[in-house]
Amino acid sequence: MGFIEQIPFIGSSAYYLIPFIFVLSIVVAVHEYGHYIVAKWCGVHSDVFSLGFGPELFGWDDSKGTRWKVCLIPLGGYVKFRGDADAASARADDEAIETMTEEELARSFPRATLLRRALIVAAGPVFNFVLAVVILAGVGMVSGIASDKPVIGTVIEDTEGSRAGFLVGDRVLEIDGEAVTSFRKFGQTVINEGGRTYEVAIERDGRRMTLPFTYTYPAELADVPSGAAYDAGIRKGDIVTRIGDKEIGVFQDLRNAVLASDGKELPFEVLRNGETLKFAVTPRPHTRTNDDGEEVQSWLIGVQGGPSFGLRAAPERVGLFKAVEYGTTFTIRVLGDSLSFIIDIFRGKADSKDLGGPIRIAEVSGDAADDGFASLMRLTAILSASIGLINLFPIPVLDGGHLLFYAIEAVRGRPMSQRMQEVGLTIGLAMVVMLMVYATYNDVLRHV
Repeated sequence: MGFIEQIPFIGSSAYYLIPFIFVLSIVVAVHEYGHYIVAKWCGVHSDVFSLGFGPELFGWDDSKGTRWKVCLIPLGGYVKFRGDADAASARADDEAIETMTEEELARSFPRATLLRRALIVAAGPVFNFVLAVVILAGVGMVSGIASDKPVIGTVIEDTEGSRAGFLVGDRVLEIDGEAVTSFRKFGQTVINEGGRTYEVAIERDGRRMTLPFTYTYPAELADVPSGAAYDAGIRKGDIVTRIGDKEIGVFQDLRNAVLASDGKELPFEVLRNGETLKFAVTPRPHTRTNDDGEEVQSWLIGVQGGPSFGLRAAPERVGLFKAVEYGTTFTIRVLGDSLSFIIDIFRGKADSKDLGGPIRIAEVSGDAADDGFASLMRLTAILSASIGLINLFPIPVLDGGHLLFYAIEAVRGRPMSQRMQEVGLTIGLAMVVMLMVYATYNDVLRHV
């Protein structure tokens, strides 16, 4: 049980609910504040700034006449500008505009120049990207950034690493006499041949010493969120003992068997609650880009392994400029991976069942919170970048759809007809709702 579950009078549901609301509120607030503050800079007045939808829980009016409020359903938010008929800026409120003074008209959204309207709309996603960079840079400065140096930063209790005697701060020098230059090489060497005992030379407090280390952790599945294995009936907590005629000792054995399958059906034997079960799993193709920029096809079944060998590399503490560089690079990587995944779904190279909705986000938020505040903030950054990217898709209702309308307006020299915009917005809303329903459906299936 995590620390959140132990809060009196709240219970286990808070494990997911509190971190979920915390993460989503930050992302939404910054997104909407981007719209609000750029509108203010552009001379456009905001009538309402809302976190959430539905009935208002509480709110207040500021001296400029903007209503700030928090609503019941915390799955988004909006800024309603002067002159808009609705929160989505889908159309102008003609009746209200007719009663406005010239001064009020000058500060209305429909009367703003095309460039100013585009800047206001684009500001939301841009602020999401900036938030991601700022959070990641801050976490990097406080907690450090991921490092591949062969220095132990974490020793997980009751794992092979802790039983071997490793301590935080140990520097790995050699494995069976072969020099170790990176933590990745150390981990890959140990995991690739499960059951073998290695002589690991380390440096501790300036002294050289040797630890015998054996990795024998079974191929227990920490998660089976979706994919070929889930569809075949394999579930979280199952221990894979055999694939075909090959015994599976560690998770790497499972990985190697799947990668070598060439997409052919594999007979799995798993241990579940002391009972041996058999399943037929057909790996699915997955295309990724390697370090040389080349597309490489591999095979996946959609499972995640259990605990690692119990050791993690020590993070590297960095200064401001290095932290900002790290935050920027990581954010760009998140955007690239997210875009590649979406493209692969349309190309048939990724499984749409891997899409997660609010339930999945809540689950991940709870797990991240239990790992610590730094982990929760990293998740916030990743979610912020992803939501910013999604909002730029050229789908009416989303910010990208408005920008598409403005681009057409710039080319034509006049806005699209009100009727065409309303049709587009209706189609866009239907697409977004269907996507949300499908993602939530995937979430529910994971728990059936």
